[in-house]
Amino acid sequence: MKKYTKAVLVVLLAISIGLNVNFYEKTRVINEKLNTVNKIIASNVESNIRHIIMYIDEFIEGDSLETLQNLGNAVDTLNMTFNYWVDLNQSEKEPNEKMQQASSSIETLRNTIGHHLLNQYKLNDNKLMSYDIEMLKAYSEQLKKLLMVYHNIEDRLSELKNPEADDGGLSQVASSMEEIGRLYRHSKIPNQHPTYMAYTKALSKVAEKIPEVVNLAIKEENNNVYIKEGVHYYELNYYDEDEEVYKIWIDAIDGHIRNLEYKRDLEGRPISQIEAIDKAKDFLRTFYQGEIKKEMFYTEDMDADDVIYSFKFIPINDDIQIICDTHTIDISSSTGEVIKYTNNFNDTRVMIKDMAYTPEDIMEEYGEEYKNMEYRGQMIVRSFYTRFQPKLAYAFGILKDEQPMLIFIDGDTGIPIYETYYLYHTIF
Repeated sequence: MKKYTKAVLVVLLAISIGLNVNFYEKTRVINEKLNTVNKIIASNVESNIRHIIMYIDEFIEGDSLETLQNLGNAVDTLNMTFNYWVDLNQSEKEPNEKMQQASSSIETLRNTIGHHLLNQYKLNDNKLMSYDIEMLKAYSEQLKKLLMVYHNIEDRLSELKNPEADDGGLSQVASSMEEIGRLYRHSKIPNQHPTYMAYTKALSKVAEKIPEVVNLAIKEENNNVYIKEGVHYYELNYYDEDEEVYKIWIDAIDGHIRNLEYKRDLEGRPISQIEAIDKAKDFLRTFYQGEIKKEMFYTEDMDADDVIYSFKFIPINDDIQIICDTHTIDISSSTGEVIKYTNNFNDTRVMIKDMAYTPEDIMEEYGEEYKNMEYRGQMIVRSFYTRFQPKLAYAFGILKDEQPMLIFIDGDTGIPIYETYYLYHTIF
């Protein structure tokens, strides 16, 4: 019996060893294949970076839509291969956050070149502007640095899963590439940070406009300046002990309040639309006292089970609506309190002149493309498409996919500037 047991154990051991050897061999083959694929993709990443640098130089020198399309295709390819490269060198249990950050910066590059630069290029009659070239050169410099980083890390990507590991400058390059895209797309001065007021001065400006904050506290001071749609701002969160009361954005350049949200649970009584209009106009006087056009619409706050009166107050100068300077005020219908205020720009002015095109010319040109065009007058706009500089344009109401929209069209060139969903209607 003992001999029989020994024999069984020997057979089982032999089978186990055989299975392990077989598993080891299969694993070795799979790892070899993965390493081969990894090297091929890594080589493609390097090649794609070099192609982008080359196409940037060609585009700056040749300035043609075809070269821009070649550049866009190269960036798309890099974005795809870089993502593959990241996926091969991480797992759900061991994410490679440094590689993910780099991948995010490549996506920013793709979005900047393939969307924002392309739109600017077409809007400027297929011509590169100085700020476009400045952005492209900045990206080219960072891509050259990325090549050097690539040679530093290509054989030790697994080490980068450790947050403390030396990444050869990868994080720094990724941050710089993110910043280039952010400044090109959102800065009031393309590719640059304007001069900002001190954080302490911003705090005092808020206290001047919203005296209630004097009795509140900021738990964590954050003197970072954020940028969004041409607005450079400090974000301030005011607390009463552990309860957040206000979230405020204050312009880091001129000290105007750009966003105010009242976060505390409100108490009050339901109010009518007429009462809400009066309440909103009273609140507006803190920020603006000139001639205005009034618009509104209702929106439901499903989380709070509330209906919101949302009012737009558009400054008017010589019958021209300065829509970029709009003040938006939201009031709770159930409590009668202001819950949100927003405003992006102030005191915008442009030289008023005759346009090369009339509204009738525009409607004849685009009547087939944009159904139900309704002329809304001349308006002053600012957006990324005007580099956040004021531009006098014709405004038209249109329907797109059954949704009401406003489209702004340059009266000098006849070219659409941009369009936006627009649900507000005029009130008196």
